[in-house]
Amino acid sequence: MFESNTDRPLKPKDRKLGDEWTDWKGDPSSGDSEINEPLITFSALAAIIILISVGLIALGWYLIKPRIVQISPPLSIVIEECVIVFIVLALFLTVVEGISVIKFGKSLLPYRLMEKFLLSILPKAVWLGAKFGISRDKVGNSFIKVHNFITKSHADKLNPDRLLILLPRCLKKEAKMRLVDKANGDAVKVLTVAGGEEAREAIKEYRPTLILALACERDLMSGIKDVAEMVPVIAIPNKRPEGPCKNTDFSTAELEEALRFITERRNKNNWKR
Repeated sequence: MFESNTDRPLKPKDRKLGDEWTDWKGDPSSGDSEINEPLITFSALAAIIILISVGLIALGWYLIKPRIVQISPPLSIVIEECVIVFIVLALFLTVVEGISVIKFGKSLLPYRLMEKFLLSILPKAVWLGAKFGISRDKVGNSFIKVHNFITKSHADKLNPDRLLILLPRCLKKEAKMRLVDKANGDAVKVLTVAGGEEAREAIKEYRPTLILALACERDLMSGIKDVAEMVPVIAIPNKRPEGPCKNTDFSTAELEEALRFITERRNKNNWKR
């Protein structure tokens, strides 16, 4: 008896898949070839996670309070006050930050603090998004928009003097030539990397003050988690008309917007000097 192959996942033979795409079955339509998920998707998931976390903290205290009261009534009062202060502060900061972002387009919280917060929320947002039928790539696309917004809203803290542009090996030749033509300059280094290890080595060697990364949402999420707390990152998700890891492209408009922002920031820094 011969074993049937009909239930086995298709394996793409014309490309080498990146680590983040080992589950891809070879169908271009299953790889979300071009995603444009609104910023509000990740923001809403983050808000829900904050509310759930606050609720769990309140519930946890409600359940253990009787035991603490038996041990030490004064201690229970102190802990309860700390819990209340923490919950009120968390909700207050969430509301104030939301209003500031929506109304004024600027984050009030320090960049490093926001970076740590976004990265801590990301895996939970991916998990929660799946419960609502939102794919990991769509959540990632929205996360990247939020992350770029936060990075740009702290423009006065950015130093774009040494810009490193990281490209995926799957980027088609015409797209790479288009990028190099637009991103020329003495303070710009453009490198093609095959994965996270090569990207980290490039960062160690070049020591950039700002990174512009083009890749799929999965690689960008992984890369941001690795380096964004050390070096600010502006990310541009790629387009995958033939599926992941082959002949990918990018939005010229997104690239031009990112380069315009970087140029303006560099000019302002030079003027201050």
